[in-house]
Amino acid sequence: MKQENFNKVGDIFYVICRLSIGLFFFITGFNKLFHPVFQGYMLKTITSLGFANPQFMANFVAANEMIWGFFLLIGLFTRISSFALIVIMIVALVTKDIHSIPTELVAIDPKVGTRPIENYTWLTYFFYLPQVLYIMILGLFSLYGYKTFGVDRFLKKKINPYR
Repeated sequence: MKQENFNKVGDIFYVICRLSIGLFFFITGFNKLFHPVFQGYMLKTITSLGFANPQFMANFVAANEMIWGFFLLIGLFTRISSFALIVIMIVALVTKDIHSIPTELVAIDPKVGTRPIENYTWLTYFFYLPQVLYIMILGLFSLYGYKTFGVDRFLKKKINPYR
């Protein structure tokens, strides 16, 4: 396979990933903002974490997920929207999800008992968290931008028509 064809396939895959992640954040933000069940889950989570003014924070986070996810989906302000979503994912990871990692392992055989979790096992649990993967993928989007398809490309051409 020629290098230029490989780059085209890579660019297409990159855009599909960007569209998928953007759509994911748009839908989840939309649901947290407008769907009663998801509103309840979001409010309960924010309240349990001890944030001040939980209703405002729940709506603020959901609106940001929806808006920045939409921008990522259409390729507008791709780097900024990726960075904003990274911040949201880091806050979710640090305040909630990292605490779901167990501190000890329980063996199947009760005679063995429990064992404290080793560092490499902790890392396995850490990398298994979806927020970590989202942060990595969003990091790529923030570094490479819109790539070959997005509103940013048309804006760039409009500003500099010789590119």
